[in-house]
Amino acid sequence: MSKLRIGAVRCRALAVGGALVVLVAIAAPAAQANFKWSSGTPFSGEIELKPACRTATSITVDWGDGSATTAGALDFNSAVTGNHTFAATGTYAGTLTFGDGSCAGEVDPFKATIVAPPQFTQCPPVRLDSGCAVLIAVANGGAQVLRDPTQGPYEGDEDALIGVQNNSSGPISSIPVSIPTTGKDIDLFGFDQDGLCDPGAPPVPSGCVAVPGAPACGPEYGGCAFPRPAGEPAGWIEPGALTNSTQNGYEGPTDWYSNVSAGQSSGVVNFSPAIPPGGSTYFSLELAPTAAISAAAPPVDIDSSGSPTVKGDGARFSGIVKPNGLSTNAYFQYGLDSRYSTPGTSGPVYDHRTPSQPIGGDFSPHLVTASVSNLVPNALYHARLVATNRKGTTYGPDVEFRSKALAKPGAPALGKTVNIAPVDGLVLFVLDGQVVPLTQARQVPANTQIDALQGGVKVFAAKAPVRGHGAGRVHAAKRHRHSIQSGTFAGAIFRLNQTTTGPTAGLVGLTLVEGIFKGAPTLSTCTAATATRTLQTLRVSARGLFATRGRYGSATGKRSRWTIADRCDGTRVHDVAGSVVVKDAIRHGLFVLSPGRTYMAKPRG
Repeated sequence: MSKLRIGAVRCRALAVGGALVVLVAIAAPAAQANFKWSSGTPFSGEIELKPACRTATSITVDWGDGSATTAGALDFNSAVTGNHTFAATGTYAGTLTFGDGSCAGEVDPFKATIVAPPQFTQCPPVRLDSGCAVLIAVANGGAQVLRDPTQGPYEGDEDALIGVQNNSSGPISSIPVSIPTTGKDIDLFGFDQDGLCDPGAPPVPSGCVAVPGAPACGPEYGGCAFPRPAGEPAGWIEPGALTNSTQNGYEGPTDWYSNVSAGQSSGVVNFSPAIPPGGSTYFSLELAPTAAISAAAPPVDIDSSGSPTVKGDGARFSGIVKPNGLSTNAYFQYGLDSRYSTPGTSGPVYDHRTPSQPIGGDFSPHLVTASVSNLVPNALYHARLVATNRKGTTYGPDVEFRSKALAKPGAPALGKTVNIAPVDGLVLFVLDGQVVPLTQARQVPANTQIDALQGGVKVFAAKAPVRGHGAGRVHAAKRHRHSIQSGTFAGAIFRLNQTTTGPTAGLVGLTLVEGIFKGAPTLSTCTAATATRTLQTLRVSARGLFATRGRYGSATGKRSRWTIADRCDGTRVHDVAGSVVVKDAIRHGLFVLSPGRTYMAKPRG
């Protein structure tokens, strides 16, 4: 026979020092087994918050609406959860039956109050809410704030799901949002790390991701958020950001916050990508049930941002801006894709901008153009139009474009130029004092510095003329005129040079370089405890005459493969294939290595 558990109170009395002390223990209540949801919306959340039985692995849910029973489960709150869709509104008396453990056969009742479907479905279900509590409807004439009284704070306190519906004729990239103040600021943007990705209980929106080291999404203060949207400025940290994250967990899948006031009662919600006409998105803010917010139309409209026109080493940008009656300035942000700074990633890095242009304060569309030059050839770039006035800033959509490639380089000149081409990964080199990515084959000065720590590069260099006498010399010179030598190098930073005279004419030198920028390999990091640590290792595959030089020794090969590593305790050369001549710069000795052999050149003492 099953037992219906409603909750019980147990008392016992103890005599302490002649006095009678009554201890009252209240059993864990099942009376919190009540919830409210919307008809027609799939429910996937907590049915009973504090069940008396928390060890069961078999729980059966009778939803009380005549449908088939389903299985329940205990979540991270030790609450009973289940999944069900109620077809009609009403109040349903259901039961939870525990099938095993110490409470086998016990039954807990619950009540489900099912109301009409949510008015605004631009938001997904989050914990206690089945839709948006607030909807900002944007039209060409402005923005209207609407409320659904059936949807309260999704975490039961003061956090509101807010949807945005774009009913205007242009994309929306930002909306100013504020709350009226009555003598003191209300922290609408006072994020406290329990956003829609950490609402305290299921359901949690799809797409939330836990920061490194955090548990699965759901518990309050759990450290979950949507990934950073592509258009969020590089290095931007959200107000109230989570530990080990740039996001705060209140963002929806496409938005980020800016221009938050000192009292946190106003700010700007930015959308990347922009919300297209007819589109929608959602986010959350610290909004109490009785508080009202106001939202304005975007401070300035960016109707379009066309594909840049690429010509020579530059590009021309264009876009349309409507000032919406306020004096407005506009400019373009642009930059290389993140793959050229962080291998394995892709996205915009807006680290350059054009000069700001005033475009007036009327309601007419204005064409904004700008030209840029000195772009890295054959590289993927990102650009966007930005417009700003006293009401805020609007960011246009991200636009990708590829800069024009250079023509195939000519033959390298002995001792003056070499040709370099990327093989894999990220390769950087110094050009006119600037570090730029190597994106195609190109000709550079023979003394160029190359960073191949995260990639590989192929170097092509001229051979020295063949020496001879009379007709034989002329014949040899003609045969040798377009002859070049090449080698592939990876894993280190080095400076090139080429000998032009003497018995080693044509020899291409690669000297390992250390400590040239923050984070680069450097001997200054060496200690007694790290004496055998390797600073950098250059991998070499040579088909020509190449010499690699470390701090304490060098290695020369012609048709060979080897590695040379600068370590804290010396320079180590390892022969992989072919023969390699090693010179010990400290002891001034020469050694010929065969495949598989290693030599270590060490400092004195």
